[in-house]
Amino acid sequence: MTDARQGATLGQSFEYRIKRQRRKTIALHVLADGTVEVRTPNWVPKYELVDFVERRSEWVIQRRREVLKDLANQPTFCDGQYHRFLGEMFPLRLSTARRGHVDFRDSVFLVTLRDKDDPVQVSKVMERWYRKKAIELYEERMFACFEQFPDWFQDKYVIPEITVRKMRRRWGSCSRAGEVTLNLALIKMPIRCLDYVIVHELCHLEAFHHGKAFYRLLALVMPSWEEHENLIEQLS
Repeated sequence: MTDARQGATLGQSFEYRIKRQRRKTIALHVLADGTVEVRTPNWVPKYELVDFVERRSEWVIQRRREVLKDLANQPTFCDGQYHRFLGEMFPLRLSTARRGHVDFRDSVFLVTLRDKDDPVQVSKVMERWYRKKAIELYEERMFACFEQFPDWFQDKYVIPEITVRKMRRRWGSCSRAGEVTLNLALIKMPIRCLDYVIVHELCHLEAFHHGKAFYRLLALVMPSWEEHENLIEQLS
């Protein structure tokens, strides 16, 4: 059974659905399309659910804002649509061919595939191309960034292997074993942002924390690191 209600906080309002189920606890969800849903046991009275939502309304507003921003920033995969690569926007030009392929030439993504009107196919072909370029560029920039570290650091550590993957909440990570993972989405950022994330993760080889020793090394290798960090936040 479902019911529709409205919540509000700080002058902002939102609608939410009440979904009654066979369950033991009340849960509040902001779905991928921005819909707010309260999942509740069948026996909970409506006034208690309203109070439950009102006490969490600030979180709902903030979470919906994040979800809707993500939706607005998702490009469509049709001819002429602009997509980001290394911090700049370039158009797609779609044509039909037997197999999917992307050729980046003259500041244009030339995409060929069986059904150029199928956005899912276009998305998959583009993602394969982004991943291929990311693997190539990330390794190249890893070598370049590693060489910026002091001699004692280069003598102490080896250049890490890189794993490229989609990451929802982080741009990169470094394990205690010295394995570095970088977000596929960095291929869409300016190279200086990619370099900042790589240097950041390399610093964790020496300082596996965000204490003073970490930031001393980060500032030594990349004095303008705050500028690059702010740029990532602005573009993401």
